[in-house]
Amino acid sequence: MNGHEWLIRPSQLGALMTKGRTKDKIFGDTALKVIQDSVLLEKYNIEPTEVYNIKLDKGVYNEKANIKLAKEVLKWSDVDPETPQKKRVNSYFIGTPDINTPTLLADIKTSWSAQTFPWFNDPKNKDYYAQLQAYMDLTGKDEAELVYVLSNHPEHIVASEIKKLTYYFADRPHLFQAGGIEDLWTLAEEKATEIIHKEAYYDHIPKDKRIRRFIIKKDNEFIKEAYNRIDEARKIYDELIKTI
Repeated sequence: MNGHEWLIRPSQLGALMTKGRTKDKIFGDTALKVIQDSVLLEKYNIEPTEVYNIKLDKGVYNEKANIKLAKEVLKWSDVDPETPQKKRVNSYFIGTPDINTPTLLADIKTSWSAQTFPWFNDPKNKDYYAQLQAYMDLTGKDEAELVYVLSNHPEHIVASEIKKLTYYFADRPHLFQAGGIEDLWTLAEEKATEIIHKEAYYDHIPKDKRIRRFIIKKDNEFIKEAYNRIDEARKIYDELIKTI
């Protein structure tokens, strides 16, 4: 593979933009890991470990329902959650936006819990900012909407989380006044179920309170810097792919 052929996914850009702690280090460890992971994926089809993540699983599973909820609350007129998006490619990026219509470019972020949902202020997430800049570059849009959604856990995740927490409590019998193993397990499961159900379901919160939208404008200077950054990263990529 030649350097000009390696394309960056928008979700990678924020990490790739991180610099080293000293002036002589162009790339920090986080940025280098993006390059190394891409080399391993290309050379040996080794997926990064973060692909297997229960929080990402919730986002994927809930995506269509979250788009539907956002459409209802934000009054999006030309959005259909069932319409598949087209993959976009240019000289630097490759990716598929969550939502891209003639009037709207938007990315849906599924909050894992009420504690991670931005109730009050824009969290100013640098990775999300970079991701949307890349999507704007791919689509030619001048602005994008970053939309956080607080939605219920899918049932399979609820069951998995209850199971994990039950084992946690079962390993700590001093927390309960149990008469035996079966009694301990029942008490542990009941406590785990109570806790997870509080963290997993949000239907009691009004729909419009479970959506937070932030408008991101296209930053041409950032895009230019990203291009230069990718050009430098491709040099490292080409060297690494020869060594393994």
